[in-house]
Amino acid sequence: MDEDVKRELEDLKSVVVAWKESYLKLASEERGDNSYLVKEYEAEIWEFVFPYVFKIMKLGGMEIDEMDSFMGFCQAQIRELYERLMEGEAISEKGGK
Repeated sequence: MDEDVKRELEDLKSVVVAWKESYLKLASEERGDNSYLVKEYEAEIWEFVFPYVFKIMKLGGMEIDEMDSFMGFCQAQIRELYERLMEGEAISEKGGK
């Protein structure tokens, strides 16, 4: 993978993390079940990020295992969002009792 593609993917990782943080902020402003936010975040990644990364791979900018690794990073971000939302719900339930 050349340096331009590496930089592009690092920038894209920053975007994915920023999206996650914005969803966490939104969840902290709302009460109740925020599990829909995980679905929205995942859909956003599959709608915008995956096609972009797939195109880079198809054009020869990266190998399939590099694309898989990048998408693994995205999946880890989705899991982290889910876990942090569930942790937040558990804390708010304890505080409400």
